[in-house]
Amino acid sequence: MSKIKPQITEVILRDGQQSLIATRMTIDDMIPVLSKMDKVGYSSVEVWGGATYDCCLRFLDEDPWDRLKVFKKYFKNTQLQMLLRGKNLVGYKEYDDEVISLFIKNAAKNGINIFRIFDALNDINNIKSSIEFVNREGENSQGTICYTTSPVHNEKYWIKLAKTIEDIGATSLAIKDMAGLLRPKVCFELVKKLKKNLNIPIHLHTHSTTGLADATNFKAYEAGVDNLDTSISSFSNLYAHTATESLISMIYENENNPFDLNLLSNISEYFQSVREKYKKFEGSLLGADINMLINQVPGGMLSILEKQLEDLKKKDKLKELIKEIPKIRQDVGYVPLVTPSSQIVGAQALMNVLDGKRYQTLNKEFVDLVLGKYGKIPGDVSTKLQKKIDKYNYDEDKTFITIKDHRSSFSKFCKENNLKDLSKSDTDLLNFILFNKESKEFYLSKNKNTMNDIIGLQEGFGLYIE
Repeated sequence: MSKIKPQITEVILRDGQQSLIATRMTIDDMIPVLSKMDKVGYSSVEVWGGATYDCCLRFLDEDPWDRLKVFKKYFKNTQLQMLLRGKNLVGYKEYDDEVISLFIKNAAKNGINIFRIFDALNDINNIKSSIEFVNREGENSQGTICYTTSPVHNEKYWIKLAKTIEDIGATSLAIKDMAGLLRPKVCFELVKKLKKNLNIPIHLHTHSTTGLADATNFKAYEAGVDNLDTSISSFSNLYAHTATESLISMIYENENNPFDLNLLSNISEYFQSVREKYKKFEGSLLGADINMLINQVPGGMLSILEKQLEDLKKKDKLKELIKEIPKIRQDVGYVPLVTPSSQIVGAQALMNVLDGKRYQTLNKEFVDLVLGKYGKIPGDVSTKLQKKIDKYNYDEDKTFITIKDHRSSFSKFCKENNLKDLSKSDTDLLNFILFNKESKEFYLSKNKNTMNDIIGLQEGFGLYIE
């Protein structure tokens, strides 16, 4: 057993609430407990990125940058962490380096210390520039491997990928197990090998969906992992993560425990009372779902998937849809299911189920995925699907709109709508660039319904519907 005690990252403010209540918790419901959380002794708290950015604009009538400033104000002793989708940033399409650089500069300026940077396909080219820009700002560039299982994903694959991530400049490495697929013994061996081959700290992020997370986290601790992600007990397990208090109790004897369990209990009680307000956004999972080891649908995808079908009045198609997802995944070369590939595969699966015939209708994003426009696919695309897709091949215009032109468009929008010209503000401009439609609605109206029943694009699942 490792003598090194791993540090703890608390994820309740981002992934914990994203996985369990579809990212609907408002900043007002967080503020009362933030000072207490700062006293716990976490190595970091995950507060931003993933689905939180667009949900702030889309549903909560919040400016995501104002939310970040609040976190910076209250967390005086704890590092702030975010999830960044490489070239996609916090959106669902590729942005050029000019936009990526501007985003990272402002995120660092406003409080983010650790940038967990991932690509859905584990394509190094899609995270390289983000790592470079984070390093330039003097912050922690945490390169990420999106863990999955398939005939092409083995220990050798992961070690090679992790070594490449270190070689391109990442200052730490995260194993991101979004569907809870990493089995305890496999995790032990993987972490051991990574510790032997890398010189940078190793973090583990796994979900409880399959019931493996507690054991997997403990085996990672035994193997010498440097940091583990947990969520406070009242927002733990099911689609989420190992409970913070439980893991701490596993690895520390009472007399040597640096964490105050009474303080953690108090924080948990607070979030339990908050959770009651968001019951309508919870999924139906009541215990572990071992079927996820077969279909590999991520934890953050499931609760959202159910609500999506409910909105479409097709909830009876849930089981059929879940069975369809791994079939499509195999057809497209075993892509990991994480944003945006999970949305793309999920949307195509829904089309297949509704049509009653596979690939009768193809969405553009799915075609682009197969054509390699999101990055290099890890395995081989099925011959039958490839032939069908080839006829859709087209030359894509890779010319990006310049920051200057974005500012001009934003300034014009403000003037046309009798708004103060916000175009000189980098953060307002980034809202406009990343979520154009949603930001326009946000700036035009301050009376939006903050408990919108329609589920939008989130980490895990979403439909590309205009």
